[in-house]
Amino acid sequence: MSQAAVQVRPVCPDDEVALGQVAYQTGFFGDSAQRYFPDAALFADLWVRPYLLGAGEACFVAVGPDQEVLGYVLGAPDPARYRRALWRVVGTRILPRLRRPDRSFWAGLRHLVRLARFPGPHADARQYPAHLHLNLLSRARGQGAGAALLSAHLEALRALGVCGVQLSTTTENQAALRLYQRFGFQEAGRRVSPLWTPWLGHPAEHVVMVLALNPAAAPD
Repeated sequence: MSQAAVQVRPVCPDDEVALGQVAYQTGFFGDSAQRYFPDAALFADLWVRPYLLGAGEACFVAVGPDQEVLGYVLGAPDPARYRRALWRVVGTRILPRLRRPDRSFWAGLRHLVRLARFPGPHADARQYPAHLHLNLLSRARGQGAGAALLSAHLEALRALGVCGVQLSTTTENQAALRLYQRFGFQEAGRRVSPLWTPWLGHPAEHVVMVLALNPAAAPD
């Protein structure tokens, strides 16, 4: 697939199912999240739905010639608004499932407990209130789609007057690190974590990266 064949457009509500599928197919360092999170619906609820419930801004998808969603960048510039949307998802989509939980649901909850036990590093939310997630299907990588998504997202955040953005990744994903560095992101912290040891066979080094967008808008 050529770079010209991939187009970027804003996310729309009809993209939700496709966004969830891309998230799940790329949720383990670019591969499927199935190996550690067998509940695909719960995964999509947690990592996609909050951005479609009012928390997301400057969200874009990459689509192929047939308009298939091949990747996305999802982000939220307001941490408080994102938390409200996430709790809304918990209340409407997750808590009701506790009445009839199944094995895959409990496996997903166990991973969420590990996330709480082994959190990654975070940058100062006053200076870098926005966060983003960028995911691409394997067949869309190396075509410039990641750069096009990131460029569109950052341009939109600047237009919104957002003072800065942060993201989390790991040193397992060198291609992502190179992309973010190319756009001016700088490392603001790192932490070796056992979060992924059961599936990687070794600890992963989590990295938080930051980019100032409108420094004059940052609080003193």
